[in-house]
Amino acid sequence: MFFESDGEKLAAIIDMPTKPNGNGVVLLHCFTCTKHHRIMRNLAKDLCDSGFCVLRFDFPGNGESEGKIEDSTYTKMIHSVSDAVSMLKSRGMEKIGLAGHSMGAMIALLAAKDERIDAVAFIAGSSKPGRVREVFPKEAVEKAEREGIAEAFVYGRTIKLKREFLIDLEKHSVEAAVKTLSKPILIVHGSKDETINVEHAKKLYSWANQPKKLEIIDGADHLFKDEKHLEKLKEAVAKWFQSF
Repeated sequence: MFFESDGEKLAAIIDMPTKPNGNGVVLLHCFTCTKHHRIMRNLAKDLCDSGFCVLRFDFPGNGESEGKIEDSTYTKMIHSVSDAVSMLKSRGMEKIGLAGHSMGAMIALLAAKDERIDAVAFIAGSSKPGRVREVFPKEAVEKAEREGIAEAFVYGRTIKLKREFLIDLEKHSVEAAVKTLSKPILIVHGSKDETINVEHAKKLYSWANQPKKLEIIDGADHLFKDEKHLEKLKEAVAKWFQSF
């Protein structure tokens, strides 16, 4: 299925529970990933089994969605989340949670100011929106800032980076977002995360307001590749949303 956001069709999947609890969760994938990522699929199944209506979708320029990844910004992705929430609300969901992994975690937190959001799960994310700058080679970032656009091979694919994306990053603060958040937040991170150090999770937790919970999964990497770590992640997220 598809829904429209900023004039583009975004590919989505809605998982419907056999015994619905009347609540929904929107799942947000990581940078260059899709709604079919192993973490997204497993979280969707577990949450659905727990009674939640689960919506996962591809951000513009990813997966089966329209648009180009180089035209995306955090602001645009936040708009996409808002439209995804509207879709769940139109299906009668009483409460809605946001759960994001890596970049998706930051987008979830930044989008949580939406009054329709009731709780957040922040999974393996960074405390700095500008961390995306670190993903691209320094020379590509400098060229984009200087010439407006650059190209680099990142995470197995060639991606264009635009100046507009870098400018938009400066409009968003994860620290400010979590310090002003008045909704429950779960922060989950692997102790052996090789991509985003676990200290980011600890910092975010120190900034957050109650109710909050920090779940550090011992030995887990950024993608929770070990099945036992993935099981702990699923259990933590499902229990968190069930409590609200």
